[in-house]
Amino acid sequence: MVHSGIKIGTEQFNVLAYADDVVLIGKNETEIRQLFVEIENIARNLGLNIHQGKTKYMIVERKNSSKLNKRGKVRIKNYAFERAENFKYLGVIRTEDNHQTDLQGRIKNANKA
Repeated sequence: MVHSGIKIGTEQFNVLAYADDVVLIGKNETEIRQLFVEIENIARNLGLNIHQGKTKYMIVERKNSSKLNKRGKVRIKNYAFERAENFKYLGVIRTEDNHQTDLQGRIKNANKA
């Protein structure tokens, strides 16, 4: 198992999952590749498949100054994944420079509830 990701309380996480949404968290592309291979093996053993068309990757950095590693597709095993500039996870939109862009929308939805 790759030992990076994010720390929540005293626990270190590199995979976040909710229903069929899964986020792999690593310090670099190498860690993401290792995590993907582990997840793909587990999924295959459970009879599940990774849907290449619905799977994307994003490299998140505090300062988004390094455009060198922002290439179009990443190939892992027999898969080719498109790059995403942002993604929505549990109602929050995250960007490559680690910003949350949907705060006003979340506040509006919370007020409706």
